[in-house]
Amino acid sequence: MKIFSNFDTTIRRMKFQEYQEQFGPENVIMFGRSKLYRVIKVVIPTFFLIAATVLGLVGLYSRLGSDYMLYFVIAFALFDLVRLFPIIGKYMDYKLDFIIVTPDLLIMYDQGGIFNRNIISTNEKSIKTISVKKTGLFYSIFNNGDLIFLTEGDTTGGGGEITLRRVPKPEKRRKEIARIMSKDLETKILDSIGGDSVA
Repeated sequence: MKIFSNFDTTIRRMKFQEYQEQFGPENVIMFGRSKLYRVIKVVIPTFFLIAATVLGLVGLYSRLGSDYMLYFVIAFALFDLVRLFPIIGKYMDYKLDFIIVTPDLLIMYDQGGIFNRNIISTNEKSIKTISVKKTGLFYSIFNNGDLIFLTEGDTTGGGGEITLRRVPKPEKRRKEIARIMSKDLETKILDSIGGDSVA
C-alpha cells in the first residue's frame, strides 16, 4: 500500500493520456492554474522570505558578531519553516489542481493536502452554466479568472458549484469546453456571458 497514494505528482499526465486514448486527443482538454498564480503565490513569497532571512542574519551579525549567530540561525530557520507551509500548499494547488474535459464528463482534481485528494465529476447533461469571474488587479490585467460550473438543480449559492480558480484565458477555456461537450452547452454558455462578474 502506498502511504502517499493521494499525493501522486504524475496523476495529471497519466489521466490526460488515459482520456485521450479513450476519446481521442482532439476531444480532451486539460488545464490547471495559471503561471501567474505560481508567481504571485509561490515565487514572490519565497523570494521575500529568503531575502528577509538573509538580510536579517547579516544585520544581526554586523551588530552582534558571531557569538549568538547559532541561536539566530535556528530561530530564523524555525520561522522560515512555519512560513513555508502555506507556500508549499499554494505550490501543491498549482501543480496538482486541474480539470479534464471530455465529451461526456468534466472531472476536477483538487489536492487538499499530502494525504487528501478530492475528485469531483459531473456529466455533460448536468452542466447548466459556465461562468467566468475575475478578481484582483494583476489577475484581470493578465487575463486570469475563475471558471465556475453550475449543474442542474443547484442554485448559485448551493453546493453544486465546481470552481477552478486562477485559470489562464478563462473565456477561451469556456469556448473549448463548449466545443468538446456539445452545441447545446455552447448556447447555455453564451447565454450566461452577461452574468460574468469582473471585479
